[in-house]
Amino acid sequence: MTVQSGRTPLTIYFNRTYATNVHVIDLLRDNPDGRAVKVIATHSDPTSPMLQASDVAAAEPDADVTGEDYVSWALEFTARHGVDVFIPRVEMDSLAGAGELFAAQGVALMAPPAAAIRHFADKAETYADAALRGLPVPPHRVITSAQALLDAYDEMSFAYGQICLKPVTGAGAEGFRILDHRAPLLVDILGPLSPTVSVRAVAEAIDCAAAAGRSIPPLLMLPYLPGPEISVDLLADTDGITIASVGRSKSCRQRAIVFDQAAQDVAEALVRAHRLSYVSNTQLRYWQAPQDAAPVPYLLEVNTRMSAGLFQTALAGVNLAWAAVRMVLGQDPSVGPTRHDICYTTVPALRPQRGARSVPAIAQHH
Repeated sequence: MTVQSGRTPLTIYFNRTYATNVHVIDLLRDNPDGRAVKVIATHSDPTSPMLQASDVAAAEPDADVTGEDYVSWALEFTARHGVDVFIPRVEMDSLAGAGELFAAQGVALMAPPAAAIRHFADKAETYADAALRGLPVPPHRVITSAQALLDAYDEMSFAYGQICLKPVTGAGAEGFRILDHRAPLLVDILGPLSPTVSVRAVAEAIDCAAAAGRSIPPLLMLPYLPGPEISVDLLADTDGITIASVGRSKSCRQRAIVFDQAAQDVAEALVRAHRLSYVSNTQLRYWQAPQDAAPVPYLLEVNTRMSAGLFQTALAGVNLAWAAVRMVLGQDPSVGPTRHDICYTTVPALRPQRGARSVPAIAQHH
């Protein structure tokens, strides 16, 4: 599918996504081609900044509209609004499986293969696959019961010290907890918010859920990796071949645009193996395991979508978001060289609402 540039605005649609993607909207509008862009956004939260930043705002369908029903809704929505490029986040695997249906009505869907999306959504499966490829993954256990939690904690805390827990499937820091063998102390309760929880309290919560007949999602236990985090935003073609990438390091408030060959190699290997096209994000943390002679970038997770921090890559002198749009339209992504060793920090910023739109009044679409 090739769309020629011109004076007609290119209509780009985001379904429910992170608030920080308002900065991605800025990147698309300030594109190096000078192409006019019209942005449509839908969200379940009527106060989402994405709705304020867009030219057209609408609500997501009800939460029980999923899978094929969501695809049907999205096909109708994109056709009605004349969408040229659809950048999804929610229901991404279902939408990816319907790529030909969107293409038939002139919509370019920016999504990698559905199999790759499902694979990387499961961190345990991701780790197993990466380990088979000889890539560094942290030691870990999959937990499905309270007793398994206690047994694994005793084993892993003895071997590695501080231990953390997170869902096998989940986005961002959702469900991430650092485990502690102590019962909470008053100083813990009165102090600042912390992700640290008692391992006994977690075990009791799992037991209570099991007794109530609730489904217990698998949890991933692994050592807490305190070293610097490296995040690799990578643009790849439909064969998973890297076109451009930007590394970002994070240590507390200190951030930097970096080139880290070891982290880059991990990201490129996984993207290539699973043909993870368009913009993805691979997160790693440096850690020195007992068998390591020096700190190694261990894989944390792979996001098959634009990361919430993608806008920071503009400091490297590239516009990966626009390059991905060009690529999904069948055009040369035209990405120039990237700059590195740029230090920065992020702070909250005011963003005035555009116009007098009353977002909470937006009607639901079914």
